[in-house]
Amino acid sequence: MDAPLQERLTDDWLLLENEKVFEIKNRVRVNRHKVWLPDNRVIDDYYHIDLPSFVTIYAVNEQGEVLLLEQYKHGVGEVCLTLPGGQIDPGEEPEFAARRELLEETGYGGGRWLSGPSLVLHGNQRISVAHTFVACHVIKLNEANSGDLEQASLVTRPRSELWKTIMDGQLPITTHVAVAGIAETLLAGL
Repeated sequence: MDAPLQERLTDDWLLLENEKVFEIKNRVRVNRHKVWLPDNRVIDDYYHIDLPSFVTIYAVNEQGEVLLLEQYKHGVGEVCLTLPGGQIDPGEEPEFAARRELLEETGYGGGRWLSGPSLVLHGNQRISVAHTFVACHVIKLNEANSGDLEQASLVTRPRSELWKTIMDGQLPITTHVAVAGIAETLLAGL
């Protein structure tokens, strides 16, 4: 069977159809893809989930402490620790969003910024892209004023204790754990 030439995803995969099945503007979109595979199979219902891209920041203050937020996260279903971050607004560059989110959520800013890799949340359905940043030597500039749904309290942990916090399950969000590992790798190279 010859696949009709549509959108070539790779040398072997072709996107034959892309149908939107659900959308809430600027929040979530679900598309049904019909794809042609290298072995000539056609998958009629390969779903692609699209949430807005976001930033996650591993911020370290002058005392060598990581800034964390203690807050209820509905996806986790409990109060937990998180790294600062949030959604990238339409037309906003990821680093600008990261600096804005850090200031809004913690009141901290300045310092030296490093950009880490962008991470895709799910290898098959995509879901979202997380942009990772490390901010070193951040200082208190303002009071936190995020306007988020969650009420958050700023908590700090020495960098040396963060892995215990992760292993104890207190920082349960996968991307935040990945960002912590990326950040420590970047900081080791300085």
